[in-house]
Amino acid sequence: MPDARTHDLITLATGAAIGPLAYGYFSGPLARPHPDAMALTLWLVGAHVVSGVLFSPDLDLDSAIDDRWGILYWIWRPYMWMVPHRHFWSHSFIFAPLMRLGYFYLVVSLLLFGWVWLLARLGVVVPDYHIQLFHNLRALLGANTEITFFVLVGFCLGSAVHTIADWLVTSGRGVLRLFGVRIVRDYRSHDDAIHRRRRRRYA
Repeated sequence: MPDARTHDLITLATGAAIGPLAYGYFSGPLARPHPDAMALTLWLVGAHVVSGVLFSPDLDLDSAIDDRWGILYWIWRPYMWMVPHRHFWSHSFIFAPLMRLGYFYLVVSLLLFGWVWLLARLGVVVPDYHIQLFHNLRALLGANTEITFFVLVGFCLGSAVHTIADWLVTSGRGVLRLFGVRIVRDYRSHDDAIHRRRRRRYA
């Protein structure tokens, strides 16, 4: 499978290609012209890039991807331990990216709950932030259903591009050769190498 930098380039390149296509669709003639065509395009492309760069399917590995979360890299540790690498749970087109979003929401909610509980034990009364998060998020999504839909579409596309790239350089080389593309580097042992390697997180 390609390394993180290659996946980033693929994500940015496909995002740049999707942008004009999405804008053309939202502004017609294939669909009824939308008054917020540019905004919907930016939401879709932005979700695509965020999915590929920060919520990559490779969060199931100790890799450069979780390093991008800085000191918060540890929030992905349980996900990494539970999800097998290059599996349906991490690399499927729709279920896997939506599961990562759900996992992230769950972690944030648990952290807010823990913070509220700890302050309560110390005698400090604060709002139930985890409950407020749920209600505010539900209200936000309910009031912006169209944007929510296309954000999810872009998010799933960002993950799908990663999965397709992995497949092409490992199992789909024959397909690439049909288009005159020849992969010289052998990526087949990449997964095992990552699991064996002991990285220094911060040099």
